[in-house]
Order: sequence, then C-alpha cells, then structure tokens
Amino acid sequence: MRRGQYPNPTFLDKAEGIRKNRHTKMIVITSIVVLICLAAILIRIGANMQERYEQEYPDLVGAATATTTETEAEETEPVPIANETEPVEPTETSEEMLAPVIVTETTVETVDITDLSAQEFVEREPFYFRNDYPLQTISHEQRDVLLDYLKQDIQDYIGQNPGERICFRYVNLDNGETMGLNDLEPIVPAGSFALPIEFTFWHRAAMGYTSPNYIITYDGSPVPGNSSAIASTYPAGKMFYLRTLANLAVTTNDDYALSVVLDRCSGIATVWSYISGISGYTNYTEDVTYTDYANVLMSGSGRTSCYDMAAYAQALYYGYIREPEVYQPLINDLYYTSVRSPFSTSFGEDTPVLHVSGRNETFHAYTDIAIIDASEPIVLIVYSECSSLDRAQTIQADISGFVARYIDSCHGL
Repeated sequence: MRRGQYPNPTFLDKAEGIRKNRHTKMIVITSIVVLICLAAILIRIGANMQERYEQEYPDLVGAATATTTETEAEETEPVPIANETEPVEPTETSEEMLAPVIVTETTVETVDITDLSAQEFVEREPFYFRNDYPLQTISHEQRDVLLDYLKQDIQDYIGQNPGERICFRYVNLDNGETMGLNDLEPIVPAGSFALPIEFTFWHRAAMGYTSPNYIITYDGSPVPGNSSAIASTYPAGKMFYLRTLANLAVTTNDDYALSVVLDRCSGIATVWSYISGISGYTNYTEDVTYTDYANVLMSGSGRTSCYDMAAYAQALYYGYIREPEVYQPLINDLYYTSVRSPFSTSFGEDTPVLHVSGRNETFHAYTDIAIIDASEPIVLIVYSECSSLDRAQTIQADISGFVARYIDSCHGL
C-alpha cells in the first residue's frame, strides 16, 4: 500500500461479515451437538428408571392404561336400612370394599397361582323358572291315591335297606303338597347347609349389611371341612371377590369359601336367628342326640333336618319370585353347579335341577337338596348315611325316581 492510502472499506466489511457468519455457524453446530447429547442422556436415565420400576412394582405396570383395575374402582360403604336392628359389620384389614367389576361375557381362564390379585367374576346367563306349567290330567282323588302309593314305595325302599339311615322330604311349590319320611330326624347336612347360609347372605346384602363386592385375602390358614380347592391351589395373599367365594361355596362345595360367606353373615348365630324364623325344628346351633346308621348313639351340634332344609329351599323359591334381583345370583349358582345331581338321572337331563350337595365322610353322611323345575316345580331332599358316596348317589337316584314317576303320572306321562 502506498503511503497516504487507506484500506478499502468495502473489503473490510466483507471480511468482517465472513468472520461473523463462521462464528454463528460454530455456535449453532455446537448447540445442536449439546442438545443431542442431553437428549440421549435423558432417554437413558428414563429407560433405567422404567426398568427399576418394573422390577420393584411388577403388579402396577400397565395400571395407568388398564380399562378395569382395582385402583380405579370407587370405594363405597354398605348403607344399613333404617329399620334394621343389626349393626353394620366392621371392616377387616384382610378385605377391601370396591365398586362392582362383574362382567357379562363368559371367558375361559387358566388358573395362575402366581397372580395374587382378585379376578373379575363372570356372571353367566341368568336362569329363569318357566312362566306356566301344564295342568294335571287326573282327578284330585286319583292324585291322592298316587301320593299314597309314592309314600308306600319309599317306605318299602327304606325297609329293604335296614343298615342305612334314609331321610326324605318332598314339597310341591305349585300346589303346596308335601310328603316326608324320617324328615324330622337329625341329619348332618355338611356342604348342603350352604343353601340357608347363602340365603341369609343375599338377604343381608340386599339390606346393606354386606356386599358381594368386598375383596377377601386368603391368609393361608388351615381350612376345616372336607375340601377346599382354594386352600390346596393358592398361596397366602391370594385375593377373591366375595361374589366369587359365594359362587364356589355352592358350585364346588369349597369349605374355605363357605367359611368366609358365613363370616360375612356375622357367624352362625346370625344365620340361625334369620332362618329359624322360617323353620327351626332342629336347632343347628345346639347339641342333639340321635342314633346313626351304624346304631351308634350320636350327640352334637351342626345338625338340621330334611323338614327344615326343604323349608329353606321353599323360602328361597318364593323369595326369588318376589325379589328376583336379590336372589338371582344364588339361583344361578344352584343351576350352574359343577357337582352333578343324581336327581337329574330320574327327571331327565332336560329338566332343570337347581341343587347343592353335602358330603361328610367322617359320619358317612350324604345329602342332595334341589329345586326341580319339572312339570310341577318341587323341592326334593334325600339324605342318607351309608357305606359310600356311590351308594348314597344310588339311593338319591332311586328315591327321586319314585317322585319323578309320580309327577309324570299326574300329567298322563
């Protein structure tokens, strides 16, 4: 540059602009790299936290998006009726009150003993008794004669088996006709006593003193009685809706399930207080003395009679007719039981037999009580003390066969 000359200002401005652009690009590139690194670090931290969450709380994973969960259910308390004198039952630490989660579609589930949560109970298609019945085709006088023949047939059958103790009662739910043999003798009802217990339970549920929506936690304690699939299958901590237990007590004769239902009725004293107003010839809560099938003098509580049991089934039938919404679950359970009744052999597989059975191997005591929706709706109970369950089922089939032929004869069948 020659003396006295200055740099071209345009050239300087361009040089300065280039420098600034390079500086700006460097800042932007550096910022993008930093943001990418931060994002990668945050994603890794989130993944680590999710893995830890799944390991520590496996039962809660997916709960936020589940359509039906226990945490989403609204907690409620049973409201006692104002004119009911019984106190509201206290809440126990082993159970929790939830809103209904009963669904209407049937599903097939595989039992998972590692899943301790309470499973939804699936209500099956409701059973309804027929609306009308055929008229009898014989005269009332002829019917009286046939009823005498029925009584004689059963008397002869009992007399031909002196080494067995057989008790029987029949009640016609349409015309009030009744007949019984040894029906006032003490019997050991075993699991069949689920019928009056559950009749009481559903009555109390309707009054607001309990609810099928309680959740009960099985604590693993030994279960008294003959059998419990729950106790033999699940570990302590398994939870059940009370509706599920009410079902299993009837449909599978589960002793644990029945013990819980009885507890939710506030015990046998409360049950007896209610059902004794229906029939109380034999006091279930007091000791009675009688001679068993082996001619041994027996004494103890927990006994009833065929007369009383038939009255409880009769009360359930009429209670259902008056208030079907109260007793529909119990009617369904009696109809859908997984224990087959020998009465079905006599009345035919197409005739609905709603029943519950009882078996006590210690006393060789076997019971079947049923509401049978035949040509005429009837209650039938056959109790026997004999050598084995097979023999007892033969007795039940034979005696119910006499009754089935009698009903058919009244209709010209």
